[in-house]
Amino acid sequence: MIASLHPQMIAVIEKNTEHGPAPAPSVETVGEMRSHYLKSRKFWNEEVPDMAMVEDFSVRAPAGDIQVRLYKPSTKADLPLLLFCHGGGFVYGNLDSHDNFCRQLASRSGWAVLAIDYHLAPEHKFPTPLADVRATIDWLDGKAYELGLDLSVVAAGGDSAGAAIMIGTAMDLRQSHPSFLKQLVLIYGNYGLGDDCNSMRLYGGRAFGLGAELRAFFRGSYIARQEDRDDPRVAVLQSDLAGLPPVALLAAEMDPLHDNSPALAKKLEAAGVPVVCHSYPGVLHGFMHYTRFCDVSVAAHKDAAAALRKISAP
Repeated sequence: MIASLHPQMIAVIEKNTEHGPAPAPSVETVGEMRSHYLKSRKFWNEEVPDMAMVEDFSVRAPAGDIQVRLYKPSTKADLPLLLFCHGGGFVYGNLDSHDNFCRQLASRSGWAVLAIDYHLAPEHKFPTPLADVRATIDWLDGKAYELGLDLSVVAAGGDSAGAAIMIGTAMDLRQSHPSFLKQLVLIYGNYGLGDDCNSMRLYGGRAFGLGAELRAFFRGSYIARQEDRDDPRVAVLQSDLAGLPPVALLAAEMDPLHDNSPALAKKLEAAGVPVVCHSYPGVLHGFMHYTRFCDVSVAAHKDAAAALRKISAP
């Protein structure tokens, strides 16, 4: 299986090993895990697209203030807006870890991107991050005009844990804010498929970067109770998905979570939701960070941007 990796993905792995092995996942090592993750992302955030504006703001949320970061690729008024939640297993990641990620999306789409630094697990569990996104949407009501944003064209997206947060948020918004979101861009997320699938059997070992021990730690840190595991916003594939906005799904071939994306695509189609699903060969979970080395990462960012441009085209 390892021999099937794209050569550029192998170069990425070699670069990432310069920081040494990640700490064993546990509540006691969460601080070390977060530090190691940020160190491993530093190189990938050093060469980034320029923006016309990058500014941080504070947003009041139910669990305490959070930071958000606005990326504007141009000074045009009334830019469409992508709300973005970062990945990191709900446990680590922040605005800096995904700086290049957000700049790539903004630069290639022409959209503004608002990155949300939601509260992390295990200190804060489901559904706290969803409440953070909702608080950000409320905050935008009074700030959009001042910031040059068009709230009539808003999408939501995220990678990995961020994708799970955003589809859960979109399910909530069907009642309170129908038609607010015009698009979802969901990148190698876990939508509740479980371990009994082909991609888990093929790529669920530690060699592929997202082993069983780490997956269990992430899930246990974020989902505390059985009723939360059964919540429709977590068990997405067992839920009613009618009324969601169009969805663009992006998946890494050699990722234990891969099969979640085509399974979700099938479920969305059955619910009458427009969906497109991309699968990128020879790459691992998290590959879209690696635009400095990886042509497949660049191609995926172009596909994500194209999904946004399609809905904002005149």
